[in-house]
Amino acid sequence: MNEVLSYLNERVEEFHSHLSIARMLELRVDEGIVDGNIRVEVRHVNTVKSGLLIHLYNIVEAVTSRTLREVGEAVVTEKPNLWTEKLLSEWIRSAVWNGEDRIGDQAMRRLMQVSSNLASGELLQAFLIKGEPGSWNDDAIKKVAVRLGCCLSLSREVSRAAYERKYRNETTALQYLASKRNAIAHGSSTFEEGANDLSIEELEELSERILPYLKEITESYQNFLVNKEYLAIVA
Repeated sequence: MNEVLSYLNERVEEFHSHLSIARMLELRVDEGIVDGNIRVEVRHVNTVKSGLLIHLYNIVEAVTSRTLREVGEAVVTEKPNLWTEKLLSEWIRSAVWNGEDRIGDQAMRRLMQVSSNLASGELLQAFLIKGEPGSWNDDAIKKVAVRLGCCLSLSREVSRAAYERKYRNETTALQYLASKRNAIAHGSSTFEEGANDLSIEELEELSERILPYLKEITESYQNFLVNKEYLAIVA
């Protein structure tokens, strides 16, 4: 997971750099400065803020996807007859699920029985661990962790900040971010409208609830792999 954590650190620095640019533009609006024939207006700042929302969500999606890809690559270094049922279930999900149809519990149990017979004990190829349908938010992240049997070890401060329902419609930071991002991405909000109700300080606060959470989620998966918590039988 070191590569994922390094990637996250790079994206965090990049995000804060873009926040600084947004602040600079906002200052030019307040000062009424004209650059040639172009006046920096509030709508320009709002467009940049929408870009920051998209950027923040992309960090969530990229870090989560990279984390799950590393898990799928790491666990296959152990023979499947040593895996927990949860991990075997995820391998089946990856092997037979196209991402569109849901697999019922009975079908999953039958497939597990079949896979147990097929799994001769030889090592398998790396596989893609599926996310939950829809956008990435804290609910989706928790559901995937439960499916894999990965214990998410979060500090009290990070947990409180990530799970507090302080945003519109009593949503958490990640749920709110996903909603705002989807509105922009799907065209129900324009880039000028997408973040016009958020100050730059509020955008920064939103990021401070999300980015430390992503770091501790990734570190939880790192512990999951290092401690081989995906094994039912110690090799």
